[in-house]
Amino acid sequence: MIVVVGESTAGKSRAAFEAIRAEFPDHLLAVPSGRESLPAVAAQLSLSRRCVLWLDDLERFMGPSGLTLAMVASVTTSARWHTSIIATLRTPEYERFTSRAEDSLDDQGRAFWRASRDILRGAYIIRLDRLWSQEELSHAASYAEKDPRIALALKHAKTFGVAESLAAGPELLSDWRNAWAPGSHARGAALVAAAVDCRRAGLSDPVPHDLLLELHHHYLAARGGPALRPESVDEAWAWALRPVHGASSLLIPAGLCDAGSTYVAFDYLIDRPEHEPIPTETWNILLTRTNSSQAWQVAYEAYWRARTAFYAAVESGTVDDVGSRATAMADRGDYAMAIRLLKDEFDKSATHNSAADNRWLQHQLAVNLMLSGRVDEAETIFESLLQEAERTLPPDDEYLQVVRHNIASCMGRRGDLPGALACFRRILADRERYLGPEAMNTLATRGAIAGIIAKMGEPSEALRQTQNILADEVRALGKDHTNTFETRRSLARYFALTGDFNSAIDALQALLPDLERALGADHLEILDARWDLARYHRQKGNRPQAKRLFEEALAHRERVHGTDNEGTRQARHEYAKFLAQPD
Repeated sequence: MIVVVGESTAGKSRAAFEAIRAEFPDHLLAVPSGRESLPAVAAQLSLSRRCVLWLDDLERFMGPSGLTLAMVASVTTSARWHTSIIATLRTPEYERFTSRAEDSLDDQGRAFWRASRDILRGAYIIRLDRLWSQEELSHAASYAEKDPRIALALKHAKTFGVAESLAAGPELLSDWRNAWAPGSHARGAALVAAAVDCRRAGLSDPVPHDLLLELHHHYLAARGGPALRPESVDEAWAWALRPVHGASSLLIPAGLCDAGSTYVAFDYLIDRPEHEPIPTETWNILLTRTNSSQAWQVAYEAYWRARTAFYAAVESGTVDDVGSRATAMADRGDYAMAIRLLKDEFDKSATHNSAADNRWLQHQLAVNLMLSGRVDEAETIFESLLQEAERTLPPDDEYLQVVRHNIASCMGRRGDLPGALACFRRILADRERYLGPEAMNTLATRGAIAGIIAKMGEPSEALRQTQNILADEVRALGKDHTNTFETRRSLARYFALTGDFNSAIDALQALLPDLERALGADHLEILDARWDLARYHRQKGNRPQAKRLFEEALAHRERVHGTDNEGTRQARHEYAKFLAQPD
């Protein structure tokens, strides 16, 4: 099995297709329409001696009732037949199964993640860069006189990839942006925005016509509604589906399902860093209008971008497993309940669980022990898990780095800052080598290093590093990712540590509305950020403003967690010390 991995419009599909045409000209080309038809198509391949199974956008074929290791083996290992599997995969989708470990997924999600990871681990990966090398550009130039499209693409090759220009990516993106102008194609732009956000929200399946139509009303209303003088629905669909220069279109037909015609957004539009946060209405509609296998994908993505939607999915039973319930409890600060839930599940299920499920339960238990302050207990479990993982997993498995990262975090929490820093730096080197410099977990390790450096008395260096991390996270993860928010809060903290209280206050005031939208107004992160804002005003010398902010934040904390909560007691003690200080 060969998988071509690269950014959107890097030329993955064209390169793979040309390779198939050159190497397998006499083979049958089998192209399943989606995950549901894949088993039947794979079964039919046994009737032909020479076949190529073509899986463009591989993520559409993985998951429940989709591609499995057994299916790959049955298709490709026959001694009598010659069958190859050729697939393409966008870089962000590839990183879902490499840079993110399984530990924040629910039961169904973990099974899907492991199966997909194992398929990719056994595949031959070819990485295709969006920007071409000088040798490749020179080769393309030899065709420029015969093909004016190539000549035009080469003029912009330093900014856009040649394949990117040939696919009309930049032009389609510009068309979409300009379509919001009054009297243009605002309704069509809203349909495209809905399709783009469905992919961003974790829905890898094509989107039914009626669902896009339902979603688009929210996008249109948010931009101005009737004031934009939107076109008719029929005109909007025609515009969104119209190809540019015979290349691609903003919306691409993707076949039929039980609900009718389905569509996907042109993938060049999906990974743009300038996207606004996905609207709450979109999360809510997707979680209620999708089937169970789709809903858990949306809920998983909501954990990283709209925690309130993740909570709603757990509370409604849309995702209903121990891991999700424990994650929701811990994220709201109830570590004791999360620990109890995980421990009870482990004691009840350990004898009949798979080794992977038991490992996951122990790991989640250790994470919550660490976060609750029981660092020694957590580190003991992590060390045991690491020893087992080093015996059973290949050295490039990301789970090894996840456990090592948590061990380093334990070291930092118990005061061994030099040891923690050395561990984090080793982990960073491995993650940069195996995952790449802008993978989510690589960026998280860079953030952990900056945090240790700040604690060791170098806040200016921590600030410099964090400013670079933030720029990379906005580009790689998006400005609405909760890791990006965490980095912005760290940036405010380092501004304060360097004595730049004005910048610290500005950074935190800009962050708070985004945090409230993603996490909810009563989340512990919000309470802590509001308390930090009062502290920065106090350190700046603005006592009246600090007093008002302390009082509001303390009242908020008491309302959410009660007067006997440990965090509330600590806050009340700090406020009393503040009041006792002379003006």
